[in-house]
Amino acid sequence: MEINLGNILREERKSKLVPLEAGFYGRVKEYLESLEGERSKTDDQYSTRSLMIEDELRSARKYIENIIALRTAKIVREVSLRVSSRESQEKQDLEAMTPEERGFYNQLYELMKNWRGGLLEPILKSKSSKKDAKDAKTESSLGKKDINKEYVVVRLLRDVPTFLGIDGRSYTLAKEDVAVLPIVNAKVLINRNAALLIHNK
Repeated sequence: MEINLGNILREERKSKLVPLEAGFYGRVKEYLESLEGERSKTDDQYSTRSLMIEDELRSARKYIENIIALRTAKIVREVSLRVSSRESQEKQDLEAMTPEERGFYNQLYELMKNWRGGLLEPILKSKSSKKDAKDAKTESSLGKKDINKEYVVVRLLRDVPTFLGIDGRSYTLAKEDVAVLPIVNAKVLINRNAALLIHNK
C-alpha cells in the first residue's frame, strides 16, 4: 500500500482543503506501520534497502505532519469566520474534511461560539447600552470583530506543564500537539522555543 503524501501536501499548500476520503488517516497509519514492519525485517540497517525504507518513512512522517498542520489551520480559520458571522473568500467545503476533521470542526465551533456568547457579547452589549441609538449601532458592528486576531495556531516543540491561559482555560500540551492558543500565551511559548507558529489568523 502506498499513499502519495507528497502530492497531497503540495495541493494542501493552496488555500482550499484537499478533499480526503473517510479512512484517510487510518490508511496513513497502516502505511507507516507497514514501512516500520519492513524496516524491522531488514538484517542490515545500513543496506541500501534499509536506508531507502528509512528515508521513505521519515519523509512520510514529515508529509503527514505538515498536512495535518495546514488542514488544522484552515479549519480553525473557517470556524473563526463562521462564529463571527463573516464569510471566508475561500470558504472550506465540509465535504472535503474527513469524519475526524468534521468532529474537530463541530467541537471547535461550539467552543468558540460559547466563548463569544458567554464573555464577549455581554461586554459589547454593556458598552452599547450606554450610547444612543446611533452609537449603539456602530458599537454593534464593532462587535462583529473577528476573534481571529486574538488566537493563533501553534505546534508544540516539547511538552509544556499545564497552564492557565488569559482566556481562563487550562491548557495541557505535549510535544507535536497542534493547539489554538490566545496570542499572548502563544508568544510566551514561542519566545521560549517551546512552540512554533503555524497560522496567524
